[in-house]
Amino acid sequence: MTSIGFGIIGLGRMGAFHAASLNGRIAGAHLVAAAVAPADRERMLADGSALCTLVSDAEALLATPGVDAVIVVSPSSLHREHIAMAARAGKAIFSEKPLADSVAGAREAAEAVRATGVPFQIGFQRRFDPGYARARQLIADGAIGKVEMFRGITCDRIPPVEFLRTSGGLFWDLAIHDFDAARFLVGDDVAEVCAAGSIMVEPRLAEFDDIDHGIVMLRFRNGVLGVCQSSWRAPYGYDIRAEVHGELGKVVTEVDEQFPARLYRDGRLESSRHDQFVERFSVAYTTELQAFVDAIHAGTPPSPGVEDGLKAVEISDAATRSRRSGGWVAVG
Repeated sequence: MTSIGFGIIGLGRMGAFHAASLNGRIAGAHLVAAAVAPADRERMLADGSALCTLVSDAEALLATPGVDAVIVVSPSSLHREHIAMAARAGKAIFSEKPLADSVAGAREAAEAVRATGVPFQIGFQRRFDPGYARARQLIADGAIGKVEMFRGITCDRIPPVEFLRTSGGLFWDLAIHDFDAARFLVGDDVAEVCAAGSIMVEPRLAEFDDIDHGIVMLRFRNGVLGVCQSSWRAPYGYDIRAEVHGELGKVVTEVDEQFPARLYRDGRLESSRHDQFVERFSVAYTTELQAFVDAIHAGTPPSPGVEDGLKAVEISDAATRSRRSGGWVAVG
């Protein structure tokens, strides 16, 4: 089997994780080069932290010999540009969410992928988490009968305000994972949403009309109802869960303990929780990238694909507009 050469645009937290995976944990692929900002390039070369050849920008990366596929881990505002560039260059593309920082930009990115026909996968890693994957299989097998209701929760530590100024907002940056999980588990598209939000953590979010707590009601095309709860507050540790109710029962997948052991003593239960999403989803991040590589080798469309990425953006946008208008908003 020929090994696929990868280039990475961005070597931040997730970029570095994917780089490490390509340097030993992913079969059938290897890391060739990464595009980083000049200051970061100088620092990495000086302290020996560079994991591969470093180039100055995405254009140089796409022209680097041996780069067959690209991982887009640049800021969200640059995703559309980098996806379109890579598609035109004929490279297979794995991109972290979202497709772009606007619906129009996401549609442009999707069209670039469709027009060129390059393999594309969006980084919704929850689909590859053992708990979420098992829940989906149970639902598909009819274990809870006809699906009737969905509930998703994500609570995380708030990022720096300067990051949030360009992240797109709570529904674009955090809740988007629950929106995709809702589609994945329910097995249907969201028709309309109704959202509300509050600022409970960071008052400066009001400067750019963002929130740190949000609730989004979902109405699926098949009539199923759902709710997504998002918060930039998690003092007890990273917290996610999904719950799907059906006519015969329900299936729940919750955040796992950091260690598979609990201490029962003096009338108390003690366990350790995951603190950051990278450690919580380390297996899922590796599994999703391996699935992308396997799909390229097999000549099959990777999943979740560009249409899944576009639908998640459309839900995020509808939720943002609903929060501002105070009513139900159609998706799409």
